[in-house]
Amino acid sequence: MFVVDCGWPTESYDDEQPSISKSQASKSAQENPRDALSSVNWGRVDFILVSNYEQMTLLPYITEYTDFTGPVYSTEPTKVYGRCVLEEGLQIIDSNQYAASNIGSTSSMQPAGDVNERNLGDGIWKTHILPYTQQDIDAAMEKVHDVRLNEIITPVPFVQVFARSSGYCIGGANWTVEYKNHRTAFISTSAFATCLHPQEWDGSILEKAQAIVFCDAVDPAEAENHELRPIPPNVQVSQRINQLCSTAISTLKKRSRVMLIGNPYGKTQDILQVVAENIISLNLPLPQFIFVSPVAERTLQYGNIMGEWLCAAKQAMLYLPEYPFVDKDLRQKGHLHFVKSLSDLAAKNIPQGIWFVVVSPQDTATIEHFIRQWQQDAKQCSSTDMASGTGTANFSVLMHDDDVARAQRIVNRISASNEVAFVPVSQRLTWHAIEECLTSASYVQHVLVPSYIYSRLPASLSSKLDLKLLEYSYLQATVIDLDIDRHLPLSIQKEVALRLKRDGKQHAVVSGRLVLGPGEIRLESIDSSSSDGVSDGNESKPEVKLAAPNREPFASVTAGDTHCDLSNWSPEKLANELNDLGLNASVVIDGLQTNPKENRLVRIVLPSGAATIRMHGGWSVDCTSVNAQWAVLDSLRQVLGSN
Repeated sequence: MFVVDCGWPTESYDDEQPSISKSQASKSAQENPRDALSSVNWGRVDFILVSNYEQMTLLPYITEYTDFTGPVYSTEPTKVYGRCVLEEGLQIIDSNQYAASNIGSTSSMQPAGDVNERNLGDGIWKTHILPYTQQDIDAAMEKVHDVRLNEIITPVPFVQVFARSSGYCIGGANWTVEYKNHRTAFISTSAFATCLHPQEWDGSILEKAQAIVFCDAVDPAEAENHELRPIPPNVQVSQRINQLCSTAISTLKKRSRVMLIGNPYGKTQDILQVVAENIISLNLPLPQFIFVSPVAERTLQYGNIMGEWLCAAKQAMLYLPEYPFVDKDLRQKGHLHFVKSLSDLAAKNIPQGIWFVVVSPQDTATIEHFIRQWQQDAKQCSSTDMASGTGTANFSVLMHDDDVARAQRIVNRISASNEVAFVPVSQRLTWHAIEECLTSASYVQHVLVPSYIYSRLPASLSSKLDLKLLEYSYLQATVIDLDIDRHLPLSIQKEVALRLKRDGKQHAVVSGRLVLGPGEIRLESIDSSSSDGVSDGNESKPEVKLAAPNREPFASVTAGDTHCDLSNWSPEKLANELNDLGLNASVVIDGLQTNPKENRLVRIVLPSGAATIRMHGGWSVDCTSVNAQWAVLDSLRQVLGSN
């Protein structure tokens, strides 16, 4: 069992106008992430795959406050940027003291050791406070293993995992999980546009994938409201970035100020690049670029040192005197400044005049501060000041967030709608892009898409592409029949093999004891006391019984085979555990037994056959087919191994 991504919106959950965008609608009626996390049995999760830095929001809580003990895998940039995203959220909360105003505390964050005592209930989760501390972030990052693109890893036996570039951000990846030659591709937040700085989308992720799960896409309702038409991705993204930059340059020409509401990474870097290059080419006065963020200095530096994760055009610049990004040149000219918070800004000696300020969308206090200050400056600015170039009467606020609902809440809150230019720059896949992906996936048999996308796909798509199209909602179980044999390797005990060799037999049907091991089944002689010893001349030869060809598959399970106390198990408990794994198990009565302690059996019905488990006097498994036997024994290994 594994989990792909663990992100969650970080805005307040008790907003007067809650988001109805893809992030909220796709999560059904869940009120807070606590409900989502409690619905998962984390003790059974073997590993976690993280696709990009936006999908790490709940990782520290999962690794530090649940029963999850497995590894976490991500690319190196995802780990580095993910730490910045988590730390930025905590430090913004702390600097603005949101927790003090929401829960009546004098401290915005409590120590990690007090998390259990403060009872992370609905009241806490509905505020801006995050369910972890800086110590939790540090501990969680130690559990994250770096993975290179195209590198094959084996997190558990017989499971291979590899990543391909998603094209969404630096280090963004889509994952393929392969088990028993069956590939399932998980398409997380992805982008087809190649005009931005991240490494391009790698479509080979869809090759030979029998099942594809689309984890994120643009909400069609938002696409219609903001005219995100099915035009080529490069054209759409370029047009919208140019639209934002044109507004910024027009304002800067008037010697006015600009505020860009966006995180100090991702598309913000591309917008900064275009604005700076156009100002220089137009021979305009270079403004002071100011990033108000506790992590902006690090995130911008990472872009220049992670060249192998950039697009082809940026990688080519690594061998030229110019830097891939313009921030290095701006810093050398003294026009790039980093401040961690408003208090830090007051202590900085930044030249007054034309400012281009970048603020995180989560830092609403800083956004409101600049809006109030600039509105006040505009009222006090005289015509003489404007003529001399010492006054600023106007300003512009730019937003590129593709989360339309969150952007609208920010606009409503700052009360400066006349000065706001909201141009959502959406990179994520649309339902048209999903349809394009499916046409290029020749091996796919099953496709899972979010419910809000499923209704938009053509009804004839399944028959047209000869695949089974399913919808899913977050936190709701969706079962698909992969229609494959779950074979495990069979190891034959040396005594059994030598016996067959001495008898001169190359092929024979034998009966023995099947021992469940980690990822394998071992065939041993029924009366053998040694697992790998070879009998000498003074010992009796091990008995190997030939089974009739029509005999049903049979195996026995003992406490020594599983290293588990079988006496603690009841038929009802075993049936419940097997049902949790997706099997159809139930407790039935054996009419041939009169003893009530012996007449209860566990019956399992599978598409490939049926199986009966008798639990009295040592467990025995009778199956109607070999395929059913492999499925049941593999499930028993998982159940007994986790208890």
